[in-house]
Amino acid sequence: MREENIKRNSRKKLNALILLVAFTAILLIVSTYAWFSTQRNVTLGGLEGRVNVAEGLQISLDALNWANEIDLSNNAIEYFRQTNADLGLTDPDQMRSLAKPYAGRTNLVPSELLPVSTTAQTGEGIGLSDFNMYRGEIEGGKKLNTIAKLVADSNAGYYAIDFFLQNSSAQTSIDGNIADILQLEGNSAIVLNDTTKESTGLQNTLRVAFAIYDEDPDLEDNTLVSKTPTQDQILAATTGDARKISDVAIWEPNASGAQEGDISTAITKYAAHVNYILQNNNKVTFSNADRTEFTIPATNRFTADSAIPTYALTGASVTKGTIDDIYNWDTGATANGLKRQYTNQTSNRGIGADPIQLQSAEDGTSDFSVAPGKYIHMRMYVWLEGQDVDCINYASLGGALTIDVGLSKPGSATDEVGGN
Repeated sequence: MREENIKRNSRKKLNALILLVAFTAILLIVSTYAWFSTQRNVTLGGLEGRVNVAEGLQISLDALNWANEIDLSNNAIEYFRQTNADLGLTDPDQMRSLAKPYAGRTNLVPSELLPVSTTAQTGEGIGLSDFNMYRGEIEGGKKLNTIAKLVADSNAGYYAIDFFLQNSSAQTSIDGNIADILQLEGNSAIVLNDTTKESTGLQNTLRVAFAIYDEDPDLEDNTLVSKTPTQDQILAATTGDARKISDVAIWEPNASGAQEGDISTAITKYAAHVNYILQNNNKVTFSNADRTEFTIPATNRFTADSAIPTYALTGASVTKGTIDDIYNWDTGATANGLKRQYTNQTSNRGIGADPIQLQSAEDGTSDFSVAPGKYIHMRMYVWLEGQDVDCINYASLGGALTIDVGLSKPGSATDEVGGN
């Protein structure tokens, strides 16, 4: 009898152990692939940082107060996201002539940063008044259900901040319509304020996009720097429902970089993909073209410092509704409405000593440029790309961000208005 009880207890313990192992395996599968399964794991303490511009450019949050830098802290941009109703304004003339903040502002400041996805290409950003952002619900590790387009509000989980550039190119450039290419300066970087979170890879999932809006052709003269327009004239020509995004550039910081330390023993600060990602989330199916472009072995497995592409959700993904394998970026991409996201990839140590020339998100090869001698309306988006392989539960531990962005254009002081 005693032996039977011992055997019975042993079987119970064994069964319990089997269940525990099975449950642990399920948890690992769920956390292996992208898109935080709980959807609400990132508590953002706030956005900090700045956007600064080099000589020949000035920047403003309201098309009135111009400087070489704008503050991206929540306190600084909070005022500019208030609506006319928040301010108690109802008189049309008062709303139109409001100097600070300006009427019609549409800044989005989320309470928390959540995974979203977009290509920002034609029909998804370019040609629209705002980006189409999408989200789905993860199931079983790599299946994405109920894919939907998000409403652009503070609950969507991404930042969208309006600002304006003054590009004081020489008159000869204006007459010749010679566009000025925008560059990302070498001091540009994104870091997590809580450095202990860097080991999770959360910083590797970030995207920053710069969107340029067209202007009202009937009010084109209102945006000429040489005409010294008022805030009201600039806003009338560059904002409003009729304005559409004419081009977009997406910056993907922390996309590649040298691994520091022994990957077998440590998750290191500067890995483009941290140790956990390499071991558990390294099962993407790349196309032959992508394997060639990004030097990925035929095994489809990438290394710690590998830059790899991302295939984002589109409106066609919403029509599809469910994607069985969100990491089939070969044959499954077209079938599931996924499209290559063209980004300006930089290492996780920052840009480096020299600026990089921004390329359009439309094709990854066209120059991203601004009109000469003009006031330009732009919008900056900051989001976590859910289709990024690093965007997993393990990475979703939260923390505030500090973003430092430097924008410049090629040339010297002699190229500018008033130069010799």
